[in-house]
Amino acid sequence: MRMIKKKVASLMFVGMITGLLAGCGSDNPSATVDEFLTAIQKNDFEKAGSYVQGGTESLTTNEESGEEADEELAMTVFENISKDYDFESPEEVSAEGDKAVIKTEITSIDMGSVMTSTMAEIMPLAFASAFEEETPESEKAFEEMTEKAMVKYMTAEDVPLVTRSVELNLEKDDEGNYMIVDDENLDEAIFANMSQLEDMFSEENGEAWTETEEAEAEEQPEQTSEVLSVVAENKSYDADPVNITLEEASFKKASNVSEDQQFDINNMYTDEPIGAEFNYFYIKYTADNTSDQDVTFSGINEIVLFSEGKQEKIEVAYDWKDFIDYDEAQDPDYYGAVSKAGEVGVVIKTDPAKVEKVRVVISESMLTETYETLSEPQNIEFEVTN
Repeated sequence: MRMIKKKVASLMFVGMITGLLAGCGSDNPSATVDEFLTAIQKNDFEKAGSYVQGGTESLTTNEESGEEADEELAMTVFENISKDYDFESPEEVSAEGDKAVIKTEITSIDMGSVMTSTMAEIMPLAFASAFEEETPESEKAFEEMTEKAMVKYMTAEDVPLVTRSVELNLEKDDEGNYMIVDDENLDEAIFANMSQLEDMFSEENGEAWTETEEAEAEEQPEQTSEVLSVVAENKSYDADPVNITLEEASFKKASNVSEDQQFDINNMYTDEPIGAEFNYFYIKYTADNTSDQDVTFSGINEIVLFSEGKQEKIEVAYDWKDFIDYDEAQDPDYYGAVSKAGEVGVVIKTDPAKVEKVRVVISESMLTETYETLSEPQNIEFEVTN
C-alpha cells in the first residue's frame, strides 16, 4: 500500500508541470489568462509558461520531478490534456493594486477520474507485491505499469470530460506584468478534480492513513512466506533465441494473509477461495534474448501438478492466475538483446506433500512484428521426492 501512495503522489503532475512553467506575462490580467489558456489548448507548453508565476524549484511538488523521464511523462500528460481543452472568454472579477482575479469556465479531461481508474487497476498489483520483497527493479517495473495505465485512461476514446468554473489569481511582477499565481486554482484549471486525490495524499490524511496502517499492523500478525519444498534450482533451457533460467521453482505457504489481500486474490487470481493461509507454487526466472531481433516471449505458460492419479492445471500466461503480477517479464516483448526477470505465484489446491511430478510449460518465442514462430512451447517435468 505504501508503494501505491508513493507512486500516485509522484504522478501528481500539478506541481511538476506548473513547476516547468515560468515567464513574462502581460499587463492585462484578462489577456494573461486568455493567452495562457489558449497556449494550453494549442499544446504550446513554452508559451503557456510565460504566464505563470514562479520557477521550477519553488513550484515542484516532488524531488524527482527534475528527472528526464518524469519531464517526458509530464509533457505527455500536458499534450493529452490539450487535445480536449476548451474555455469561455475570461471575465475580470476584481483588480486592485498589484492583484487581480479572473474567472472563466473550462472544459477538459477529468484527471481525478483518470487517476481513480489508474489506482483501481494498479491496486491489485500492489497487494500482490506484498508477497515478495521490494527491489529497485520491481519498484521500477511497478512505476512503469502505473504510468502506462494512466496514459491509457487519458487517451481512451471515452475519457471523461468535466466543465467547471475557475477563478485564477494573478499578481504583478517587478515589470508590471500580471502573472498567474501557482495555487490550487491554477491546478484546477489544468488538472480537473485532481484536488480530490491530493486530499487523499495530503500530509494530514497521509499521517492518519499511516497511523491506521500501523494500528492494523499491530493487530495483524506479520505476513510470512515459507518454503515447503524446492523442486528445481538454476535450470536453464533454450527457447531459441531466448534462454530462460529457472532460478527457483518451489512450493510455498503464505500465512497471516490480510483480508484485503484475500479479497483481491479471490476475485482475480483463483477459482478456489483462500483464507489467511494458503499454498502456492512459486517460480523465479530470468529470460535473455540472445538475438538483435524483437521477440515476443511470455515466459511461463502453465503449471501442472500430478498427484495420486490426478492433475491440477494452472494457466499462467493466458488466464491471469499469477498473483505476483508486477515484474518486468510481465511485458512479453523483448526488443533486441535484453534480459528480464520474472516471478510467478499461483494458488494451488493440491497438497504439496502429495505431489509426485510437476510440469512447467515454457512459452513459445515469436518474432514480434510478424508473429512467426521461432521456437515451440516446451514441457519440462520435475519428479518430486517427498
